[in-house]
Formats: sequence, C-alpha cells, structure tokens
Amino acid sequence: MWHQSTEQKRRGCGSGMVFVAALVLIAGCAETSEHPANLNANEPSERAPSAPWAQRADPDTIPAETLSLAFRAAANRVLPAVAYVQIERTRVRQPTPLPIPEPFREFFGLPEGEFEAPPERGTGTGFLFDDSGHVMTNNHVVRDADRILVRLADGREYEAVLVGGDNATDVAVLKVDAEAEFLPDDFLGDSDALQVGDWVLALGNPLGLDFTVTAGIVSAKGRRLTPQPSALEAFIQTDAAINPGNSGGPLIDVRGRVVGINSAIFGAQRFVGYGFAVPINLARRVASDLIEYGEVRRPRLGVTVSDVTAVDAEAYGLDAIRGAEINTVEDGSPAQEAGIQVGDVVLALDGDSIQDATALTTGLAVKDPGDQVTLTVFRDGRTQEIDVTLGRFQPEDPERDRPMPEEEPNEETWLGFRVSPLTPQLARRYSYDREVGVIVSEVARFGAAAQAGVRPGQLILAIGREPVETVEDVRSLAAVMESGSVVSLRVKDPEIGETIINFRAWR
Repeated sequence: MWHQSTEQKRRGCGSGMVFVAALVLIAGCAETSEHPANLNANEPSERAPSAPWAQRADPDTIPAETLSLAFRAAANRVLPAVAYVQIERTRVRQPTPLPIPEPFREFFGLPEGEFEAPPERGTGTGFLFDDSGHVMTNNHVVRDADRILVRLADGREYEAVLVGGDNATDVAVLKVDAEAEFLPDDFLGDSDALQVGDWVLALGNPLGLDFTVTAGIVSAKGRRLTPQPSALEAFIQTDAAINPGNSGGPLIDVRGRVVGINSAIFGAQRFVGYGFAVPINLARRVASDLIEYGEVRRPRLGVTVSDVTAVDAEAYGLDAIRGAEINTVEDGSPAQEAGIQVGDVVLALDGDSIQDATALTTGLAVKDPGDQVTLTVFRDGRTQEIDVTLGRFQPEDPERDRPMPEEEPNEETWLGFRVSPLTPQLARRYSYDREVGVIVSEVARFGAAAQAGVRPGQLILAIGREPVETVEDVRSLAAVMESGSVVSLRVKDPEIGETIINFRAWR
C-alpha cells in the first residue's frame, strides 16, 4: 500500500513447496545413509566427510535451515529488481484557514486571503519486470503524481515516467532508464499454479523501512474485497506482513518468481494478519496493454454474473453449488449474439472449471478483444457449449432514483415484498416499454428478498415458470407456496434489464 508521510490516504496498501520438500527429502536421505545402522560391520569404519550443513547443524534443525536457505535464495534473486517509489503531488492554493492579523501577514510575507500548501509526498514500492526498464506498481501509489522518483536496491535513482494505470485492477507501469539484464527468464511466475498453503515472501518498503522481506503462506485465492461480484478482484490472500509502503511490491514464491503485486490490507492501516496481492497473471496482461496501447483493452462479454448459491443450485437442478450465474444479458452484446440467456450457469471457460463469478470475470480479463472463447453452460437440466467472440468492454455506471410507494399488506407480503399494478406513470418513470404488468412497490428491509436483490421498481415477469401479468397472479402463486420454498423471480430491472433472482422465503 502507498505510505504517505503526512497522512494515510488509503488502507490498501507455489508451487515452491515441492522444491522445499525435495530439498528436505534429500537432506533426510543423506542423514539416513550415514547412520551407523546402515554400515556393514565388516567394512572399515572410515566414513565419507559429512556435508557442510551436517557439520554445523543439529539434525533436528536441518529442515528449518534448508527452508531458510530457500528463502534467502529467493529474496536475493528478486531484491535487485525491487524499487523504492517516491511521489510528489502539487497542491493548489487554498484559503487561509484562520484570519491572519495584518502586521503578522506583512512581517512573514504571507499572501492575502490564501496560502500555497506544501507538496503532498508519499512512498510505495515497485519492481523492474523486463529488460526495457519498465516498473510495475500499484495505480493508487502513483495516481495523479506530478513527479515520480524510483530508487533501486543498489542505490541508483531515476526519474520515472508514468506509462499508464488501470483503476479496475490497481496496476500501473512506470518507465525508467535502467538496465535489467540480470532478470531471469522466469522472473514472472504463474499465479494460477499457486495453492493455499504455499510459502510466499513479500518484498517492499513498509513504514519507511527500505527493502524489507516478510514471509507467510497463501491463505486464500480469488478473494474479493468489495461486494460487486463482477469487479475485477481475485486477490491472493497471505499472512506475510504487508504494511503501508509495501503497495506495488512483489509477492514471490520460494523459487524467487513473482506471483503477485502486494496491494491492500483488510480493514486497517497496519498489518492485521492478512494482506492481499493482485495475481501476476492478471497484472501481466494489464501491463502488456498499458505498454503497447497506453490503456487496457478489456474484453467484453456483455453480462452481469453472481456466485451460485445453494438456493440457485436447487432452483436450477445443479448437482453441486458452483458456477457463475448469468443475471443479465446486454442488448446487442457478444453474449446475446451467441445465444447466452439469463439464468444460464457457466461451469467452464475454455475447458477450465468455473467455481464462482470471480473465476469467470478474471478468466475473461486475461483474454483479448476479438478472442473466441467457449463457455460450458448449464441450462434446462443439461450442459451445452457456446462459442463467443469477445467484444471490447465499455464501462457504464448508471444511477437512478428508486422511490418506494406504500401498499397495504397482502398475500405476497410473506415473500418479503409487495406489488402493485404497473401504471402509465410508473412505466414512464422506470422507462418500461409497456403499461400493463406488475411492479414491486415495497421490499421488507433485511429480508431474504432484499438480500437477494429484489428492489422497488422491478417489473415481475414470472415466478418460477409461471408468467405474471396481474397482481392477482402473484398473490395466487404466493398462496400455494409452502414456507421454505425457493422463489425464482424473473424480473425486469430499471437499471440492468431482465434478470433472475432466487431466494428462499419463510412464512
């Protein structure tokens, strides 16, 4: 995370186990082969000289020392590429906070009515990742910076140029006139190969402590820190200490390969047990676009998705609680043209299993616009494969008011919402292309319907497989439902269009 000298602006800041296990196994074998019980009694008692580590360590410490040597080698491999990043932002002239008596103002030469604030300074971390002098870091470290200074571990300093940054992934690329011929070919690793429990090291400049190394394990993968399932977040969670100033630094495995960019701390301004890193596979894709195009060319499928819940799995007849549920399909989007429908559950992308919405969004994020992908979807009780040619993403963020008209309690109230007839006035308010139907008028706060996404202003199209045209249709269907039933609503939302909402209702 970015560490400011004046105030904290932001809380955000392996496969190597096989290697370690192999070393430990070799060490164990060497120790066993020299045990007196393995020597032939008729053979001379002379023994080959012990390995150096065996001479200076008790056998019980050998595994720990072997792991320590692996940590040391990994840190030494990457530290030369780590950069201390210092930024400066010019502040605009501001009004004087308190009136200054004229004699004092004249004596100190202060401007009348306003003053010029000192530049805002902050620090973070980055790392060289190619031979051309490109430095990868967090976008929040260098955003809006007027001057960026980069200092390498050997003391060399460079004025850096911002190549580009991406808010969605918090990745930025700088350019310095530094040679990095020492970088090995496998300097950037494969974050997809990481497993929970793998050892990792975090390198950076936390709290002003230059070029610090901390160790921990991968605590989780695909972690989201915001509630939006479609957000480009699939953080690597680690208990390696990450503090302000670590932001933008490399997270590496025990072979010294960069597997992530340290980015955030959860819920505090200091290390609280867990930190989060952007997977290097996603960061590398973003950095490549920033260098080549100056911006990220993000592929567009044209859907919104959510995690499959137990209720969704029961509603659709899935045999497991997994997949990414298609909530909406945009008109004219690649998804619509390919035949993807609301209510489809994506189970695989190009043959790779999709566990949740994060896996789908991040899996698509490493593709290019124009790529053809194959989605394995579950629909109407069976799976099918759909080929889609990805477009180019154009983000939209519409904001609309949603009033809550009052209604008297009715039979549908136990479902967690009330309905009313759609009127011409309501149709115009919510931009619906019809003037007959049933609209959600009020939703019980904190109820299952509200938590699932039922909102006032939504037009109810069907409940389960039964179409809804009148308020009486809703009440009739609600009357025959049993407590604990799964309610599957097909609605048209004034903001996102047609979607499906599944929840369990209790009387």
